[in-house]
Amino acid sequence: MGVRETNRSPSLPASTDGRECFADFYRRERADSLRVARLLTGSRVGAEDVVQDAMTGVFRAYERIESPSAYLRRAVVNTAKSRQRDERRQRERAVHAQRSATGNDSDVELLEAIAELPYRQRVVIVARYWGGWSEQEIAAALECRPGTVKSLASRALNRLRSEVQT
Repeated sequence: MGVRETNRSPSLPASTDGRECFADFYRRERADSLRVARLLTGSRVGAEDVVQDAMTGVFRAYERIESPSAYLRRAVVNTAKSRQRDERRQRERAVHAQRSATGNDSDVELLEAIAELPYRQRVVIVARYWGGWSEQEIAAALECRPGTVKSLASRALNRLRSEVQT
């Protein structure tokens, strides 16, 4: 997976030839890369971000790479790992900040469980119980109906009950 110097024909500018080849490479490799990234990240959006970042790296070095497919596979795996590490650090910081905000270390398990909730459920729980927001205020913030807020709260509370030992 090393980088090599290429000898391009003097009749074709390297940038034009490289762009055309990269476009073909992109079309050929994107779907498989997305499938792998989705399984690694557990998220369609996360997978798209990972593949886009990996493809950007391949594009920058495309004319010097011996095996673009191998380079891309490695970039997808490394980027997904890096993103998971960053997300874990962000969750840990959020739990630490929440722990500091509550001032009670006995709430650590609950705070960790809240950090693992899907985003909209987490917003409902935090806004309702820590922010003191009404259902209408939460609905406005999430751009949904108050009934959706009730449903999200119910699902979040059920999940928290099952995950947190009392």
